[in-house]
Amino acid sequence: MSQRFGDAHTVHKLDALEAYLNAYSTALKNQGFRLLYFDAFAGTGDIQVGDETPMLQTVDDYQPFVKGSAWRALQLGAAFDEYIFVERSLKKFRELGRLKDEFPAIADRIAIENGDANESLRTFCAETPWHRRDTPHHRAVVFLDPFGNQVEWDTLRRIADTQAIDLWYLFPAGLGVHRQIRKDGTVHFQHGDPLDRILGTSEWRTAFITQKIDDDLFEGARSRSAKVADPVAITEYMITRMRGIFRGGVLDEWVPLGSRNVHMYSLIFAWANPSRAARALAQRLAKGVLRSSNRGRLK
Repeated sequence: MSQRFGDAHTVHKLDALEAYLNAYSTALKNQGFRLLYFDAFAGTGDIQVGDETPMLQTVDDYQPFVKGSAWRALQLGAAFDEYIFVERSLKKFRELGRLKDEFPAIADRIAIENGDANESLRTFCAETPWHRRDTPHHRAVVFLDPFGNQVEWDTLRRIADTQAIDLWYLFPAGLGVHRQIRKDGTVHFQHGDPLDRILGTSEWRTAFITQKIDDDLFEGARSRSAKVADPVAITEYMITRMRGIFRGGVLDEWVPLGSRNVHMYSLIFAWANPSRAARALAQRLAKGVLRSSNRGRLK
């Protein structure tokens, strides 16, 4: 059974990821690095989408599918030395395991884990010998495609600390942040702490919520709160926050994604390596991928 989620914006993000993985592995294939790809919310090999989605992979007359991020990475073959897929759902994890049978030539390069994305990523960042002299230097691309607010700020910081990872992050600016703040500026008591964890600070409360003064003829001046941030402003806030930890950089360009012209996610690119060569390469490759995308605004 394949994953049932997404529509045209799903194809958009997957196309961008696939194009970057291809360009990245091509650019670094003769540089002596050990190249890794890490997909933290791997899902299954296929994703069912709406009828309006282009480039469908149709398994029968009624069930349109597109190939998911795991399949798209693996079809690059030996471009990466190791492919790591993490999926928390046991059912999806078992389905994901079938990809080893579909790609037998590189089955020994495929690692599939049933676990928590944040924990697996922290272990990956801590245990990979990124810069050791006695082994080839390691470089990686990490893809974060959560369903909501699962990615913790501390995980982003661990990625940044490696100084060796390029990151594509589908940040839930609209779905995970904007929708949790009511128009009157109030936040449900269960939603405040998760927003602190995803943004890495509680200062969003003053950035996204303002206090307004209303003059009442009978009661005098009264203070009320109001939400002032939209998904675009939230995305720009997150990019600024990420620049504080990614010594390489974070692109100004980003892609708003969502079904039915609703801005639910923002596809953000960051790189951890601070060297000039890495900066030039990361920017050139990522901007090339995004050049044909609808950057910073909805279609």
